[in-house]
Amino acid sequence: MDEQSIREGVYETHFVQHRITSGYIQIADGATSLPAFWAHPQIGGVFPGLVLIHGERGLNNQMRMRVRRFAELGYYVIAPEILGAEFNTQDVPTCRLAMRERGESRVLAALHVLRNHNRSSGKLGVVGWLTGGELAFRMALQQPDLQAAVIFGGKPDDYIDRLHNEQTAMLAFYGDDDPEVMPATLNRMWEALSHCGARWQMIVYPDVANDFKDETSPRYHPHYAADAWNRCVEFLHKLLEPPAPTVSPKVSTKL
Repeated sequence: MDEQSIREGVYETHFVQHRITSGYIQIADGATSLPAFWAHPQIGGVFPGLVLIHGERGLNNQMRMRVRRFAELGYYVIAPEILGAEFNTQDVPTCRLAMRERGESRVLAALHVLRNHNRSSGKLGVVGWLTGGELAFRMALQQPDLQAAVIFGGKPDDYIDRLHNEQTAMLAFYGDDDPEVMPATLNRMWEALSHCGARWQMIVYPDVANDFKDETSPRYHPHYAADAWNRCVEFLHKLLEPPAPTVSPKVSTKL
């Protein structure tokens, strides 16, 4: 497969895809009305829920595309807007700080919607990128009803010493050439996960930073991005078990 065909949004998948509905909704974060992007299969039935947590670049086109893609695979998906229009997403340090301060309540608001939705199967997961990955890590340690958490980058420093046997199953992706998450930190995380008895997988790709999956970044790596996507989907499908679309039987036209 060449680089163009493997780019974000056109990976091959062996999973049958659903027709979906998507768009913006408002959810409640306490007394605050919070915008979020939402997508789900059009057919009836119940589906597992996923909260996608954007990184420092906000709820941009790439994130909305990811929401749609997961919905096509059989999930009810919400991506809450953590930053909002008042933030300049080019100011990464400010956005990162704001996400760490306000992100938890907004992710919990999205999880609350999915927990109480009449189309929910009761199975829940979170997927986060960069600082959103930190929030996914936090949810894995704090929310016992989550079945799965996928972490694409994000500093694990604040969570390594809090790992425990009963935590949500985790899949974490990192690059070994990231200026903020050094190999020594990844080794600490690997050791902690190995000894805590939790269900986990950690994939470390060589010679890339943690934004290797961001196709708007100059450090985007299409082959690692595709590999990570496929591993992510397999992991979530195994734990959350989304239903496949109902396929109508072929009707013979012979008389």
